[in-house]
Amino acid sequence: MRSASGEPRPENRWCAANDGRPRQYAWMFNIRHRISWLAFVTVCEHTLVLCRAGLWRIMLLLLAGLAFGCAARPDFTHMLIFISPHRDEIRYEAERGFSRWLGQQPGWEHARVQFVWRDIGGGTSQIIRYLDAHYQAHPDGCGIDILWGGGTDIYLDLKHKGFLQHCPLPAEVLDFLGPGELAGIELRDPDGYWYGCMLTTLGIFYHEGVLERIGLGDWRPQRWWDLTDPRLAGHVSAGDPRFSGSVHLLYEWILQVYGWPRGMELLLRLGANARAFGRSSDSVSRDVVIGKAACAGTLDFYALTAMAREQEQVRRGWADSTRLRLVFPAGETILNPDSIAILKGAPHYDLARMFIIWSLSEVGQQTWMLEPIPGDPVADSDRLGSENPRQRYPGAPLRYRICRLSIAEKLYNPATYPPEVRSIHINPFALARQTGPGQELRRYDNRLAESRRRALDDLVGAWILDSHAELRAAWDALRALPPPERLELEQQLFAPPCSESELFALRSQLADPRRRIDIIANWLRQAHERYRSLRSAATRQM
Repeated sequence: MRSASGEPRPENRWCAANDGRPRQYAWMFNIRHRISWLAFVTVCEHTLVLCRAGLWRIMLLLLAGLAFGCAARPDFTHMLIFISPHRDEIRYEAERGFSRWLGQQPGWEHARVQFVWRDIGGGTSQIIRYLDAHYQAHPDGCGIDILWGGGTDIYLDLKHKGFLQHCPLPAEVLDFLGPGELAGIELRDPDGYWYGCMLTTLGIFYHEGVLERIGLGDWRPQRWWDLTDPRLAGHVSAGDPRFSGSVHLLYEWILQVYGWPRGMELLLRLGANARAFGRSSDSVSRDVVIGKAACAGTLDFYALTAMAREQEQVRRGWADSTRLRLVFPAGETILNPDSIAILKGAPHYDLARMFIIWSLSEVGQQTWMLEPIPGDPVADSDRLGSENPRQRYPGAPLRYRICRLSIAEKLYNPATYPPEVRSIHINPFALARQTGPGQELRRYDNRLAESRRRALDDLVGAWILDSHAELRAAWDALRALPPPERLELEQQLFAPPCSESELFALRSQLADPRRRIDIIANWLRQAHERYRSLRSAATRQM
């Protein structure tokens, strides 16, 4: 099979000797075959022993199990390797949706794809470190085809470093997607190196039951600053930006909305109110779902997925009412693409490009936003014919509500996609066009965010996360004082540890591992000194 340019497809380097796998893995499968042959010989020897002992029924069971095990091994013809922070539900639906679609494409009718998800034990921030290390050791490629998810900032950085591979799209896909920007926000790379696959927004996720339990039954958060309310101390869920890209996005967004001095004060106050810091973004919203926390800043789909599950529980009679809520702060709302790209040196480039084409096509976009249509797509098509809902929505998920915002405006047309077929009822394109006072959509500066990403993570890590016990103890001591008496101490406690220009000046030094250790250690020392001294000052005033 050849590509459009006439060159052999990279993934077609097969031979009969290695069972249809890539040649570079041949030694692994040769070893496997030798082990299989030894196992077969061993079974034959034990069969003779059992027959001589009259235990022929056990022998039949062993042979049946061996035959079933051999028959159960799928016969893959292609492999696709991902690195992604996406959750298992998205992976499940993507594998099945792409496989169905690929079998209908000319030249791919008999393709059976093995999906490999490279698990590195972390989110977007860990993925960045992993790719940097691998490309430093192997500049020609890291053995991975597709980077999927993680926002947009990392794609700008990886393109600048030359770690992404050009991926042109067919004209019909680009026509379906429409303009490449929304309210000044880039939805895809104009040079064709990365593409927004879904849209992401941030909101405040809260639990009405927990608010009632802590005496705030009549109060509801409306703005990011509300998460700093002293009455929420110990009841806010937060995350670690050094391990989660979505948590970093939230902190960076707060700085862009409020400006550096006020935004850094908000982050310090948020940290003082936090009960703990989760390493993954889903753990932040999970604390709200299970009632450990009252509020959290989170990505839309974590909250919307949890709310959809709660609504299903109420529908089935397993719960009395819904208590989970999500609010998008007016005038402080962000829209940012969650992107996808082919990595440099991708071992299966043509198949990776087909996956990106599918994910950005109308069929692929249906997978992210529609309600599930369960059943067997092929069998239901034969049995139901034109009455099969999949005839109209062939890309709908099979099992899970993905609850992600489509990157294509056409999927928000109520005439084609009425509310009952969608798992999410927010229209980001309408949101972007709001022009009333306090409703304007703010533009997220991806390039500013990427320029200070690691420096900001180190600063927040030292002053808030790694010093959390001292920060929270100081805040508890201050809250015990009457508000007028603690005002001056509060200003000192939550003063920005450095200016924005000072942080930018430290970026080059933080890039040096040895110097970085010294800077972080100095930040930790300064943070502990501040928090302990203010705690002592508050204690003396009691």
